[in-house]
Amino acid sequence: MALLIAAPDRDCAALVAEARHRAPDLDLRLWPDLGHRTDIDFAVLWKHPPGLLGMLPGLRAVSSLGAGIEHLLDDPDLPEELPVGRLSGPRLAADMAAWLVARVIAHWRDFDRFRTLQRRQRWEPWAPSRPPRVGLLGTGRMGRAAARAFKALEIPVTGYRLGRDRAVEADAPLLTDCEVVTGRAALLELAGQVDYLICLLPLTKATRGLLDSDLFGAMRRGSVLINVGRGAHLDEAALIAALERERPAAALLDVFDDEPLPPGHAFWGHPRISITPHCAALTSDSEAAALLVKSYRRVRSGRPPLGPVDRRAGY
Repeated sequence: MALLIAAPDRDCAALVAEARHRAPDLDLRLWPDLGHRTDIDFAVLWKHPPGLLGMLPGLRAVSSLGAGIEHLLDDPDLPEELPVGRLSGPRLAADMAAWLVARVIAHWRDFDRFRTLQRRQRWEPWAPSRPPRVGLLGTGRMGRAAARAFKALEIPVTGYRLGRDRAVEADAPLLTDCEVVTGRAALLELAGQVDYLICLLPLTKATRGLLDSDLFGAMRRGSVLINVGRGAHLDEAALIAALERERPAAALLDVFDDEPLPPGHAFWGHPRISITPHCAALTSDSEAAALLVKSYRRVRSGRPPLGPVDRRAGY
């Protein structure tokens, strides 16, 4: 029995070394070195090569090397009943929460103002008169970590979920310390109430293109859109048009439909858009190695992989 890691766009050498250190007895293979393909019963994948799943008849489960799972669910070779999981640990969620708090606070406190004043040698104290209001689209592990971080700073938070909520793991309790709404009407109402609308949703048929002109039209004038979900959530042309109307007035983006963001793309030089290169939260090799070893041992014992995915719901 063997475990395969296939992530062609990543350097997985350190991850493999860490996993082998944690489990020396593990038969661990790194794509494209498959060995005897029939031995592979668990695969950890990230944007894997087309056709790979069809080459692995002995699979008992697969897992995403990270929080996103659309690259697995969209694969036509994924067997219908094969369990799907994801490697999304507490460090990843904590890093996402830290990025979101840092970006919101830096914008709300207008730290750029003080850099300008410093260059001009001007002393002009200023602070906003009230805390910002935050809307979190998505109440999974990432959303819960972000909500706790904002609430610790006494920043009002309202959550939005697609449907029924569920804990991904026993150590990830449901979001209970703030209001959570659901449904399209509630989403549009929420967009009109908050200063920062943050998308942390999974990418599904229901959420693709969710950040569209209707949603932007419902946002408050002067509000800010933050997308750390998936690039395909966002209608890019609609955002550029909406920014002219200041609904939203600015966008902080970490994910894009086409990555890396191509040269000449309108986002690069847009004065109201601030981008980071899909690095709000990156799975560390140490955490990923611990999670994949634990997930593989669960699968070998007949249990589901870590972070089990509801394939019908798409997340």
